[in-house]
Amino acid sequence: MRLWFALVVGFGLSGGAQAQEICNGSFPNLITDVCYDCIFPISIMGGFINLGVSGDDYDTGVSGSPICICANNLAIGTPVSFWEPRYMVDTTTKPGCMPLLGGIDIDTPYNSAEYGSENFTTAPLGGKRKAAFMQVNEYINPVMSALGVVVNNPCLDSRSFDVPFLSWADPTWNDDALSLMLTPYAYPFAGVASVAAELPDAISATFGFPMEVLFWVAGAWGPMYPLDGNVAVANTQEQVSHLMVARIFAKLHAAGAQQTSAGQDALDSCGALGVPQLIMDKRQYKTNRTFPFPDNMCTPIGRPLAFQEIGASRPQDKDYGYFVFQRKDCCATTTIQ
Repeated sequence: MRLWFALVVGFGLSGGAQAQEICNGSFPNLITDVCYDCIFPISIMGGFINLGVSGDDYDTGVSGSPICICANNLAIGTPVSFWEPRYMVDTTTKPGCMPLLGGIDIDTPYNSAEYGSENFTTAPLGGKRKAAFMQVNEYINPVMSALGVVVNNPCLDSRSFDVPFLSWADPTWNDDALSLMLTPYAYPFAGVASVAAELPDAISATFGFPMEVLFWVAGAWGPMYPLDGNVAVANTQEQVSHLMVARIFAKLHAAGAQQTSAGQDALDSCGALGVPQLIMDKRQYKTNRTFPFPDNMCTPIGRPLAFQEIGASRPQDKDYGYFVFQRKDCCATTTIQ
């Protein structure tokens, strides 16, 4: 009887261990959770306005001309530059979990290889190097248009709320070899080349923004490639989650599904979405954590996360959510009648 009871309890706990991986989350409060300081600095006609606590910005190569001309629709306008909150990204260990949609849990078919985890990759040799795997969801949430900050502004992303990427539906997300087929140019930057570039990129991001030329690393967050959920060196949960944010945008750029809205070409396009960019300029994104609690910080890709990690590595925290700001150079036009 005791043996039977022990087996029943054992199986019950085993099933419970899998079932207890519930999906936690909450939709961000657009008033209190989003760090609107990240919108600054703003440039209008070449003049800077910085009302936020973060003055982080970089030179996108846009001229300081007081006017801009759009030949495609016969319009003239004023050059405007700012950081627009356009996207949300959440990371989770559970396929089908969508933390930033209030913890919605889609019952998806998946195998054990798709379940997020942390493990010690050199355990057989007595090593302590920890690896990880996480799932990612990306959302379009043009919050400035939703709040009606500026009415009918041609520079604001006016797309409706959407979910363009779910990693559990991507067969390359848990397979390094398959994911590298999308970016064959990343092969030469594996191994020593990647590790050697992380330090200078992290230093650059600490005092400003990462180095555009070192596109194959994400500074203190780790290597950018392969563009999937496998992280060979997992130091903290925040580091892994931030690296997932960087990789998902790099992947979408490489696939031609993501555009850059920064730079002279984006300004000349006279549109809110920008122009295609296959190799991502990682300087154009800043993150702001909103779940499990807001960090009220504007974090460029690759910046060390010492302050962001404070209180954010509790045992119950398996799901994280971020608002993502993208640098925008735009021509605010007035149509010529």
